[in-house]
Amino acid sequence: MKTKIFNFVAPMAFVALGLVGAFSTNAMEKKAAESGIVLGYRKVVGGTPPCQPADFCDEVPTHICRASSDSSPLYRYISDTQCPQMLFRSTP
Repeated sequence: MKTKIFNFVAPMAFVALGLVGAFSTNAMEKKAAESGIVLGYRKVVGGTPPCQPADFCDEVPTHICRASSDSSPLYRYISDTQCPQMLFRSTP
């Protein structure tokens, strides 16, 4: 009886372990790809365009990414009229 249970449960446990390992590896690869260097854009009120490139941010959520010229916060670029998401960097 014990051998029948073992012969049935062991393969299922190995498959489950393999699936968990595959999903965790895939999630780590996606996270590494997302944490790259991004060009930050400054919001300029009345500017043409209102989102203007300023400085690079590294997406490590430690400090708010600011422009080196005037210390204004930088945002992720979506389109010429939209830069809604604030960016971060590892060093101030």
